[in-house]
Amino acid sequence: MIIFVILAYVAVQIAIAAWAARDTKSDADYLVAGRKLGTFAVAMSVFATWFASETVIATSSEVAAFGMAGARIEPFAFGLGILVLGLFVAGKLRAGGHITLADYLGTKFGPRTEALSALTIAASGTMWAGAQLYALATIISASSGISFELALGASTAIVLTYTLLGGLVGDVVTDVIQGIILIIGMGILLVLIVVAAGGWGAAVSSIPAERWRFSGEDETWLDQIDIWIIPIIGSIVSQEAISRTLGAKSVSVARNGAIIGSLIYMAVGLLPVAFGLFGPHLGITLGEGDEFLPSLARELFPPWLYVVFTGALLSAILSSVDSALLAVSAVATETGYRRLKPDMSAAESLRAARATTVLAGLLALGIAASGESLRQIVIDAVSINGIIAVPLVMALAGMYKTRLPVAAITIVVQLLALLWMQWHLELSGAFIYTMGLGLAVYGVLYGVDRALIRKPQVTGQGSAVP
Repeated sequence: MIIFVILAYVAVQIAIAAWAARDTKSDADYLVAGRKLGTFAVAMSVFATWFASETVIATSSEVAAFGMAGARIEPFAFGLGILVLGLFVAGKLRAGGHITLADYLGTKFGPRTEALSALTIAASGTMWAGAQLYALATIISASSGISFELALGASTAIVLTYTLLGGLVGDVVTDVIQGIILIIGMGILLVLIVVAAGGWGAAVSSIPAERWRFSGEDETWLDQIDIWIIPIIGSIVSQEAISRTLGAKSVSVARNGAIIGSLIYMAVGLLPVAFGLFGPHLGITLGEGDEFLPSLARELFPPWLYVVFTGALLSAILSSVDSALLAVSAVATETGYRRLKPDMSAAESLRAARATTVLAGLLALGIAASGESLRQIVIDAVSINGIIAVPLVMALAGMYKTRLPVAAITIVVQLLALLWMQWHLELSGAFIYTMGLGLAVYGVLYGVDRALIRKPQVTGQGSAVP
């Protein structure tokens, strides 16, 4: 009965998304909501997109295991990243009328940089979608008792249906609904936790002093910087979040919507932190790892409220995985297919966008079935996407007019370095080293390029001309 009601709840969300997207006729309608979003819609959509499975499930379990050290990535670091996106990036990208971040970088650095950026965005988005599918399957399996494998297959089918029918505009409409329901549900859960603990004072006093520390045991200073810098940089260059601001109806709406969304995200993100701090001291049997939050809700909620809360959580995950698949679809369609067939019709571009959505969903299914932890999949995705941060910063700073393929070389060097240091050597601080290397490579090549431009050319008569 529980799984039936949950699926019925999700079916209603899909129906609402399909109704909202009934006028979708082009890739712009499908990928950036026809650029019609207001400030409230952008803010709630940014919040709902970033308030993903790992914000609720992974953060609560990590805080339960490690105290406040488990809250650094989310909500704080990711929230700060979205705030920076709103303050310095969203408005400039929206002013250019772009559909993807790769599109923007292509206008500054050329087609090679656009293609490389699109590849990194597609790889990151597919991994992010895999993480959300993993979380969706975990919740469905825990709620219904069916196997994780069967739940994963069902999750993929649900997600693809939701994304194909709704696109971004359908997702934004359901974001507002499920965001409000999720906030209310988590607020009620916090009240039940405090009551079970014997009141607010008893709940707070039950927390050992060492669990308030923001650093983990045996962490080097590089480890601590890495934990903060990866989510912040990854958020700034996230196509999933950027697509929300690109769907805004004006530059100011894009900027303000992202800023407000980041503040909502960090405020609401304190609720999973509270779950992780208070939950382990209630004297009830709770699951470990990613099972912590589902088991906590199951123990404290009455069945009907547990169903509503789980349905809202599933909807939040749908929003995140939808955003990831649309990010992959956007760069594949706009940077790939449109370059091969620039004269395609609006209907054909929409079909291409939907076809790449299906392909990305199937690849994400394979990633979700790999067995990695939810948090690790997310961090890997954000790390890969972070390598385009250096070209983005240089483009925003006006340092992009070059003859040499400076940005493209920088991206390739960073990608190879990250793969070698993080996944082969498993080096502490690999992402920081990669960012430093990227800045150094770009700076040197840019300096060489400037020198070549300024160097006078000698004519046949021996006179110099600029």
